[in-house]
Amino acid sequence: MNAQTLDWSDIPYVLAVCEAGSLSGAARQLGVNHSTVFRRIEGVETRLGVTLFERLSHGYIMTAAGEHFFRNALQLRDGMNIIQRELGGQDLRLAGALTVTTTDSLLHCLAPVFSAFQNEYPDIELRLLSGTRLLDLMQRDADIALRPTNKPPEHWIGRNLSPLAYAVYAQKAYLEALQDQPVTEQRWIRLNDNLNQSPMSQITLEHKPDGAGVTLCDSLMGVFDLVRFGLGFGALPCYLGETCHDLVRVHDPDERFNSDLWMLAHPDIRRSARVHAFFEFATKNIRSAGFRLH
Repeated sequence: MNAQTLDWSDIPYVLAVCEAGSLSGAARQLGVNHSTVFRRIEGVETRLGVTLFERLSHGYIMTAAGEHFFRNALQLRDGMNIIQRELGGQDLRLAGALTVTTTDSLLHCLAPVFSAFQNEYPDIELRLLSGTRLLDLMQRDADIALRPTNKPPEHWIGRNLSPLAYAVYAQKAYLEALQDQPVTEQRWIRLNDNLNQSPMSQITLEHKPDGAGVTLCDSLMGVFDLVRFGLGFGALPCYLGETCHDLVRVHDPDERFNSDLWMLAHPDIRRSARVHAFFEFATKNIRSAGFRLH
């Protein structure tokens, strides 16, 4: 037989006999009976095809093969202790880096969730990345993605946290100034996205009157800021529009343009304690009544 057939669970029995010098001493150390240690030692020697111990009247003495086994088994035990101490301790403390990618607007809205999570798990180094580019979870640019989408990638694991609705908003003072004015006096702030595929662009194209002025902006938060400071009308996610008391919802949401808020992760890291902790924490808090997403 070769060494590949050695059972890892046999190693502590051999080590105990090496250290105690007897079957009875090893049995006490391991908390098992004498016969169990005897069978394990006999089985290891049979599988390896060597004699690890000389059986003397006063105990078990290591042979040269036994000493070789002892030295290498000690290294294995030390290595396992290091893994348990360093990695096991981190899991208990939920420590280490956790990178979450999301959009600027969701970061603005969900800042209380991120803040509460960081306070709950201070040993986790939370790294928040925002922007319009969907970072690649397959390439490990991020551990978790929080994104609006109707078609999450099939190869990722995830949860649909909430529908996201969109509506047209305008500043109260801006609306009052436009009373009795022709529609050509209106100005609309439109998101400058590729092929007008975003819900915001589609809603703007549907509701903007012919002849009304247009201002283009290449970021959602930019549209939000221009609308709330009174430049004109703008289609916004309700999770942004409803947070600003100076804004009035001009048109109700149209379900045709809804999307969903998905939390996604790579399948290989779904058993990560940090990822699991964030999934559970974010799901509970984002779905709570405190966040009006639609």
